[in-house]
Amino acid sequence: MKQPSHNLRFDLTAGCLCLDFANTVDKRLSSNPEDKLSGYEELVTFGKQTGVFSLSEFRKLQREGRQDKSEASILFKQAVDLREMVFRILAPVAAGREVSEADAGALNDALKKLNAGSLVVPGPGQVAWRWVEKSNGVARLLGRIVRSAVEVLTSDDIERVKQCGAEKCCWLFMDRSRSRNRRWCEMRTCGSQHKSKAYYKRKTVARKHGTAATKLG
Repeated sequence: MKQPSHNLRFDLTAGCLCLDFANTVDKRLSSNPEDKLSGYEELVTFGKQTGVFSLSEFRKLQREGRQDKSEASILFKQAVDLREMVFRILAPVAAGREVSEADAGALNDALKKLNAGSLVVPGPGQVAWRWVEKSNGVARLLGRIVRSAVEVLTSDDIERVKQCGAEKCCWLFMDRSRSRNRRWCEMRTCGSQHKSKAYYKRKTVARKHGTAATKLG
């Protein structure tokens, strides 16, 4: 049964907006991936929970989506296409592989649209790039996701982009650890499951060889 959007809670622990958006698919490589972004209402719920939409704007966008389902469907498809593009670009980055020319080109096209109304403005001691956001709610959300992806790709943070080491998870995250050797999207989920599997595997081997298994953890 589909979870009502007002009860849906997105996991926003990846460290930046574009990665949180890419992670709205859970267990990507399993036989039953879980897409939490299953419709327009979930999309605007994501926007509210990430702070892009105020509560009043969220409710307004909900109403508009119910009144014009065709437009809502178009916006939702654009969002899903952007999500998959972000994942296809940042997953290779996390693995140290080269991004495909097609995906880099698609991101450039999205950036051109985003930059169309942006300005370079003077500031104290320097000039700054000012992003002029779209007034439309969903367009503003998608613009911020594009901006987040570009900022990650063009900053030192690109070296911190990692992918969860769990076999079927595939979530992306920013590794803020001092040693930069974090392996799991979350220790309490994938990390804990990995430790449990490793322990029971050692225990099974130990039984066969008549030795004691190392304690869990």
